[in-house]
Amino acid sequence: MKKFPSAKEIIEEAKKIEPKADINQLHTYTFRLMLRYKEIYYRAKVKEFLSRPSIADLPSKIRLKIKNELLKPVKGDDILYANFMEESSRRISQIFQPISGNIAELCVDEELKKMRLKEKVNYRKKVEHTDFIIYHPNFSKYSKKHRIEVKNVALRERGTRGLKFDGDSMIGFFNDSSEFTDANIDIIDKQCRETDGYCYIPPATLEAITDKVTGKRFKSNEEFASDVKKFVETGII
Repeated sequence: MKKFPSAKEIIEEAKKIEPKADINQLHTYTFRLMLRYKEIYYRAKVKEFLSRPSIADLPSKIRLKIKNELLKPVKGDDILYANFMEESSRRISQIFQPISGNIAELCVDEELKKMRLKEKVNYRKKVEHTDFIIYHPNFSKYSKKHRIEVKNVALRERGTRGLKFDGDSMIGFFNDSSEFTDANIDIIDKQCRETDGYCYIPPATLEAITDKVTGKRFKSNEEFASDVKKFVETGII
């Protein structure tokens, strides 16, 4: 079976679909591509399954034999799975989750590059237990810095906890506005005020919770890159 593409490869493929895509469009395209590649993965697994001699040459009792095959325990990489379906879904999950996180970070990186900000000059990635650190004027010991935590589509507890310990601001592609409960909003707002940061979320999600976050430290993630550039130039978001 063909190797599942890396996050970087998926980003580059998405950019070809729409070279001028904004941060949320780019993330949407990559998500669609991931779903397509996941479907290709499952199709390949089904084809592999159906090519087994015990299935291809079945006589009249085909339904029963297919059921037995699907439910038969399988072993992969020294791990025993309950059946073929569990093995397939577990493997794709193990592939999907880290690539999904990497894609979110690459979408952010693309936005910073659009602002002509330079890695290892204006910002660094994966240092000091955070995803991005932005510097003013550069990363000398005299610099001001701002830590950015990147989250994908789900807030969960990790989002608020990560912001508290590892970030001054947070940018995410959160697609479920119901995750932004009053309690979560208050926690995020308090933490961002303490660090002079913001929580950047997709415009559609922000619009859905406007009544809850008016006057609080929430912004559209489309404003993120320009805010970072402002910090690089002035030291203030």
